[in-house]
Amino acid sequence: MTRAPVLPRPAGAGVATRDAGRWWPVVPAAVAAATGFWGLCGPSLWRDESVSALVARMPFGELRRFLADLDAVHALYYLLLRPFAALPWPPEIAVRLPSVLAFTAAALGVAALGRRLAGTPAGLYAGLLYALTPIAARYAQEARSYALVSAVAVLATWLLVKLLDRPGAAVCAAYGASVALLGWLHLYALLLVPAHLLTAWLPALRRRLTANRPPVAVRSSVAVGAAGAALVPLLLLAAGQRDAQVFWLRTPGWTELAAFPGEVAGAGAVVLFAAALWGAVRVPAVAVWAILPVALSFAISQVQPVYHPRYVLFAVPLLALLAGIGLAGVRWRAVPVAVLVLFAVLVFPAQAAMRQPAARPDDLRTLAATLAAEERPGDRVLFVPQRFRLFVAVYGAPYDRLTDLTRAPGAPGPRTAAELDAALKGVDRVWVISPRIGTKYADDERYRTLKRTLVPGQTRTYGSIHLTLWSRNN
Repeated sequence: MTRAPVLPRPAGAGVATRDAGRWWPVVPAAVAAATGFWGLCGPSLWRDESVSALVARMPFGELRRFLADLDAVHALYYLLLRPFAALPWPPEIAVRLPSVLAFTAAALGVAALGRRLAGTPAGLYAGLLYALTPIAARYAQEARSYALVSAVAVLATWLLVKLLDRPGAAVCAAYGASVALLGWLHLYALLLVPAHLLTAWLPALRRRLTANRPPVAVRSSVAVGAAGAALVPLLLLAAGQRDAQVFWLRTPGWTELAAFPGEVAGAGAVVLFAAALWGAVRVPAVAVWAILPVALSFAISQVQPVYHPRYVLFAVPLLALLAGIGLAGVRWRAVPVAVLVLFAVLVFPAQAAMRQPAARPDDLRTLAATLAAEERPGDRVLFVPQRFRLFVAVYGAPYDRLTDLTRAPGAPGPRTAAELDAALKGVDRVWVISPRIGTKYADDERYRTLKRTLVPGQTRTYGSIHLTLWSRNN
């Protein structure tokens, strides 16, 4: 039998009601699964997803060399993705499936947490809000680690609550393991840990989470310390790759922070955040879990940029938990139902838009279809810069048929200008796949060599990816 929630239950709620409530978290999980699978194949995979799929398919030796230079922070995710990437299914299903499953598990966990902290209605409302939140659904349909990170953040929070209630050695070890797993999936998700520790150390926050008052602060700190030790190898690798990994991040201003609610819930932001505000009054600790990681990310970014909405996605299930607790505090039960319906109506346009074929930053599927339709025997392909092969080649057939001029067979790096000049002899057509060349890549020696030999045709764009056919000027 699950223990009674700490917050007051409706009068007359008895054992039978609590036992029946055990199964209600399945409802948000089912809604999340339906949301995740809805239109899963609609949008093309984009460049980040292409990297995920291709790296997950690499032989282990090649994977080890790749991670030594780049993306070591995603090593665990790539390993977890390998069996899915090998499935003989459309790539949109195969490599996005782990994210859909993680999204479903996170909705289940949010509902279970809400039920434990504030009763079955709170859990039901929280899980449904999370299942309908646009940003959560968006990354449930992406072959990156963010949905998994959110699920593990919910798990770690569940274990923290359990540790606060019954601080046994097994729970302490499980909590430490969940924190380590969280860091191995995404280092920035460790911003949740200060919020957890604040809860453990401050009795005023802990008081609303458990009827007991166990001395858990030291145990939780020891668990976090052990998790930190397990993360040392990753931290050392990540420190050496930071400039290549997140060079594109910029210092956020107040405008970016003010845009965060809209990024999370679109037109439903007012509804979600208003409910969360009422939940913060009822259970302040949950407010700390939902708000502090975002605030820390923003504050740290004033010195060293680390903020992006997807990098704090793990706080969104806790925000939904807070909103569900808020709705459960409304005396009239028709109000939460009306709010849920209103939220679903408000977010529907955003939910539908993210499933359109061109809804991702790049349309790699159409790019591959264009190549497949227009390539001829003897055509070559050149990626400028070299890493763009990983960015686009998830739809492999046309690229497998084209001879790649970017890198000589067996060579670790790109061809030199002289090597490319020799490889171009007798070649009439070369497909160039690149970002906008601009001034950044105009001085690439391979690009300059190509300009001396061939003439560019029309450039077509597929999101940020550019495709140009270069041919001889006969």
